[in-house]
Amino acid sequence: MKKRIIALLVTGCMLLASLSGCSSKTTETDQSEPEQSGSTETSAPAVTEAASGYDFSDRDFTTLKVLMFGDSTSDQAKAVSEALSKITKEKLNCDVDITFVGFGSYATQLNLMLSSGEQLDLFSPFTLGAGTLANAGQILPMDDLLATYGKDTLNAVSQEDWQCAKINGQIFGVPCNKDKAYNLSFTMRKDVLDELGVSVDSLTSFDDLHDLLEKVKEAHPEMYPVISNYGGTFSYLPVDSLGGGDAVLLDPYNSDSLKVENFIASDYFKNLCETMYSWAKEGLIMPDASTNSEGYSSLIGSGKGFGYFIHTKQKDSGYNSGATSENGTDMESWIYKEAISVTNAVALVWSVPTTSVDPDRAMALLDLMYNDPEVSNLCIYGVEGVHYQVIDKDNGIIDYPEGVTASTVGYTSSVAWGWPNEQIAYIWNGNSATAWKDLNSFNASAKQSPAKGFTFDNSSVINEATACNNVDSKYYNALLGGQLDPEVAIPKYLQELKDNGIDTIIAEKQKQLDAWAESNK
Repeated sequence: MKKRIIALLVTGCMLLASLSGCSSKTTETDQSEPEQSGSTETSAPAVTEAASGYDFSDRDFTTLKVLMFGDSTSDQAKAVSEALSKITKEKLNCDVDITFVGFGSYATQLNLMLSSGEQLDLFSPFTLGAGTLANAGQILPMDDLLATYGKDTLNAVSQEDWQCAKINGQIFGVPCNKDKAYNLSFTMRKDVLDELGVSVDSLTSFDDLHDLLEKVKEAHPEMYPVISNYGGTFSYLPVDSLGGGDAVLLDPYNSDSLKVENFIASDYFKNLCETMYSWAKEGLIMPDASTNSEGYSSLIGSGKGFGYFIHTKQKDSGYNSGATSENGTDMESWIYKEAISVTNAVALVWSVPTTSVDPDRAMALLDLMYNDPEVSNLCIYGVEGVHYQVIDKDNGIIDYPEGVTASTVGYTSSVAWGWPNEQIAYIWNGNSATAWKDLNSFNASAKQSPAKGFTFDNSSVINEATACNNVDSKYYNALLGGQLDPEVAIPKYLQELKDNGIDTIIAEKQKQLDAWAESNK
């Protein structure tokens, strides 16, 4: 191991991608963080005096179709849809039909639905990005809808968060009330750590992590020390991607600089790729990392993997209840970079597509999902007595019913963060009774990027963004998965980005960021 490389990795380490489960590369056109414009408006739309409320009794009964990412089975999704429909029949004069699509195919399925004109009434853009869909005319501006049929949500979301969800000065999505900052972590199986006599508190550098991975390889040759998630070895990197892609702020942790630079040309990226390449040659990373079609939880649950790079929302290294619930075995996380908050961390949103049969009722349903605990619990955890049971009513703590496990329940609660408002729902057993208070404290204490609040409008460089996205797909995950020699691949990568317009993208981002900074002085 090269000490210089490791030191740079630790001081520069990675930002979130994921949002767990999503593609590890955020690009200008296909990303897990919505792309948006450089609007500088700071106020939310005013609530209309003539708001009609939730009375849809004069409209024909209809069915609203909701799309959500995750691995719930169709039978269990139907059971939740039926339970939710009992509420919406009374309140909104409609049924609700929820469809789940796995992380690996969500973007493709969503794109097909939007392109074909198929009915869809409510969804999260997730990896497609709200900015991309807004510029394509596939989602509706929500200012008037919020003012009339989303008043509670309009008042509940902070002005700062609304600013992170605007595109060309308009709101095109309701931000999820989740973790709005993230640590950079390596999460791993606690039973293996205990077997090897290693505590996460003993990890202070990537050298220490490397030594641990070697021990894992020796003790468990059937287990990959480092696994990827649907082809992505890392979720985010040590940058503010300013809406996605390779044009970034290189050091939002320690600098107030607003200079936009090419991340692929940085020492951070080169050193990380060199380290991953050396680890891969030592057999510490799964050999098909960039083409792996399985998610973290599948690989961990089947005993094929030990650990993975991911973002976490805990203050200290140690037990990770969220990962434990998702993987079905106790997990611990080593946090190697403190929490930071950027625009993209806030801007996971829910939107109303232009193919909605009734945008008003879709907005009203979203308002219920954001503000009604009964509706939120149904969406996140499923049907009480079937998918979960309350074990501590006073503190709102739940767990699986007797005889039900994570592998048999059929309805995933691991994507609670992806629903509109997890913080009005129950708390899963293993988390603190003060989990939501702790989460808000975590969000508030995080380092703030100097560009937080800036959103990028890529409409003037859409051709260049698409072309560079195609270049990224050739190199990015393969380099970070240790499958390509950086000395050979990075020069080719940089030249192809240059040939396809990365400098034009950087210049446009810089222009918009400078204008945003000037207007916020």
